[in-house]
Amino acid sequence: MTADVSFGARHQPDPATYACGECTLPWPCTPARDYLIATTPDRVQLSMRMWDELERAAGSLADQHPAELFDRFLRWVR
Repeated sequence: MTADVSFGARHQPDPATYACGECTLPWPCTPARDYLIATTPDRVQLSMRMWDELERAAGSLADQHPAELFDRFLRWVR
């Protein structure tokens, strides 16, 4: 049985804080991750997409250590 990941489409980042606009958790939250995995053709493209998100978020999250940002945006893609 496949889970319905369309729920995750509503979980988008707030550009000012990079918190999820739906659940307010740090983005990408679990529903957003599930949605991103389901809607991105392969892990390489997902990694590239998330690197772009990390670059966009870096300005808003300048107070966070780069390693934390890497973990948040890229490590989970494996």
